[in-house]
Amino acid sequence: MIPADLTGSIISHRNDRMGGRIIAMMNAMRIARDYDLPFRVGWTTGGRTSEEVRDPAMIFDADWIADHFFDTDVLSGIYDDLIDLSTLVGDDRWTPEKFRKRLAQGDSFLSGAAMGVTVLPWEDAADVAARLPDALSYFRFSPPVQQMVARIDSVFAGKTLTAYHIRRGDIIHDPITSNKLWSNKYIPREFYEQHLARTLADPDARVLIFSDTPSEVERLKRADPRVQGFDDLLGDTDLTSGARDFLELFAMSRCRHIFGPPSSAFSQTAMTIGGSTLQAVEEALSPQDRAQAMDRMTDRLEERSDLFINMGDVGQCLHFLINHMKAKGNPGRAKRIIRAHMEDGLDKSFAYQLLCELSVATDDLPYCEKVRDLAYARPVYVDDSMAVVNTYSALHQMVEGHADTALQRLHTAFWFRPLDNVVHGALNLGLTADIVTPQNFYPFDPVMTRQKANVFPAGRQALAELNQLAPRGHDAEARSDFHTWDIVVRDWRLCCGKKLNRAFTNKSKIAKQLDLLTRSFSKLGESPALVSARGVLMSAAGDLDGALEAQRAAIAAAPDVALYRKRISDILFAQDTVKTALFQLRKASNLTGWHPCYQAELAQRLWKLKERDECREIVDRLAATPHDFIEVTLMTADMLRRDEDRWPDALALIDRALIPGHGAHRLLAARAKLLMMLERVDEARAVYESLVDCGLGTEHTHIDIYRQFSALGREDVARDLTARSIYDFEMVKEMANG
Repeated sequence: MIPADLTGSIISHRNDRMGGRIIAMMNAMRIARDYDLPFRVGWTTGGRTSEEVRDPAMIFDADWIADHFFDTDVLSGIYDDLIDLSTLVGDDRWTPEKFRKRLAQGDSFLSGAAMGVTVLPWEDAADVAARLPDALSYFRFSPPVQQMVARIDSVFAGKTLTAYHIRRGDIIHDPITSNKLWSNKYIPREFYEQHLARTLADPDARVLIFSDTPSEVERLKRADPRVQGFDDLLGDTDLTSGARDFLELFAMSRCRHIFGPPSSAFSQTAMTIGGSTLQAVEEALSPQDRAQAMDRMTDRLEERSDLFINMGDVGQCLHFLINHMKAKGNPGRAKRIIRAHMEDGLDKSFAYQLLCELSVATDDLPYCEKVRDLAYARPVYVDDSMAVVNTYSALHQMVEGHADTALQRLHTAFWFRPLDNVVHGALNLGLTADIVTPQNFYPFDPVMTRQKANVFPAGRQALAELNQLAPRGHDAEARSDFHTWDIVVRDWRLCCGKKLNRAFTNKSKIAKQLDLLTRSFSKLGESPALVSARGVLMSAAGDLDGALEAQRAAIAAAPDVALYRKRISDILFAQDTVKTALFQLRKASNLTGWHPCYQAELAQRLWKLKERDECREIVDRLAATPHDFIEVTLMTADMLRRDEDRWPDALALIDRALIPGHGAHRLLAARAKLLMMLERVDEARAVYESLVDCGLGTEHTHIDIYRQFSALGREDVARDLTARSIYDFEMVKEMANG
């Protein structure tokens, strides 16, 4: 398929595992059939896609795939212009007539919700929910899957089964996934043990266990002969991983009752297909049963029980340990258990987050500095963790009144996680205390600031507790300054650097943000600050002409505000009005005196325009000037790398950036490349090995590895490194030579 084939369509896309993909397809199919629209599926297959969903032909009919599916390359070209159906929710401006008009104009709508029923604003929710399961009947499955669907229906006929869904798999095994906390998907085994005992008290109970980790199924089967797994009921099946995963989901849908995690697309989708009841297993227990289960888990953690499969398994229990110990008034025990496991080899990066949260819960905020020291002393390669330890350290430094150190920590946290709500909360406290300013941070418009009682998310207790903190000299009960840091990320994408998720650039989501911005700052009326900020989002949504008019109006009202001129230069560069764009960027830079962000952006533009002498002057000064902008340091090193005589200087800058940016993939990859250029091959290989073994090497990393080592006649090294990853060497080689 090509993009022209996708206009006026309902498009299903979810870069997820089986449950999320199937429910997105079902919602798309339902809408497509109700409104007589083309049904399309963007099915991601590359990168870190799970094995069971890499090939849709393992599940669906080949001809049906040819008629309806398209790949990632096509999706990437159209994604930003898709109207996400989630943006229609609660918006009564959408009517059936407007919906059909946009489709007739060629717009396409994205069905991407991971769970639940997608209901358009004018539709009856109960009616849609009742009809959604029928959408599955319009899917065409591969012959093996279709045969097994019929067999499952036959075997399950007349049976009343209770299903338990235990999510493990990549959550405890994958080197990247297991470094994130999944407290809404991973549920400790003790809750299942406790509930299963209650279920089996009914002599007529029949139980089916579903898990992506077979040992969990086998362990619970030992409780009673009435407890079975998928294979016990259906016999040996010769199925591909994709077919089996879907069929287990379908089999679960044929169970009367399902108990599982509170937020699993797999069991949620099974419930939707079969009309089953679904309850989170923890919530299905009495308070007494929950406490008994958690006491047992706590003892097992303290005793290093061999029931835990690996450190990923241990790590995912720690969130529950903390909550239980806090409820019992003994959070110090949780801290001791976690620290003991870390000393025993626990290497999951979210443990740092949990220890930081405990430093607040135990009224021992200075302890977060020890946690940060521990993270920096170890090979931590997860951005979330480095953002967390620096955020908590910044909070501690602000409470103690150490402004300079707090600012450095905030810079680092923002670079690692520029859209994180907790990072934003800490920045708002820094703004309140005048620690963060447009002069020492990414330039922002202080007029776009309002007051809020709480600047940290209140939805989770550990984060809500941060609202009790205040910088020295400030009252924690007083309202704090609140800035729209998302706008700052858009203004300084080049100097923030981090790749962001697709939702950040989806135009329908940006349009919703624009409405929210206008409502939130309505008191500013037509002030240049709000007009200019709106222009940033208009530009991001693709309305360059409207954005240009907004920035012109802002500049006319406030000609000496550098940020408005920088924003208009961004738009003019996008419109290829290069001469005027460069004039405005120079003007903005001159108005600020000498700010590293303005200078770095100017240097980048000058290089592309072949104004190399002026560019080099700026780069030389940036290289010699101390500052806290990690991305600007990386950009400067990249500029110096183009001059062979400056390779050692470039490497020194990368090493400087790695001091705060410990473990960052992009910095380590840049360091490895420079080491290769300097013929320090063994050192470069060691860096690449660390990236690959921690699961951080992307396709591009392996392409670089192949090109660099094959140029030295050492293709064997590249082959060995790629063999240690999820990527196929021959594919990498083909891409490198393509």
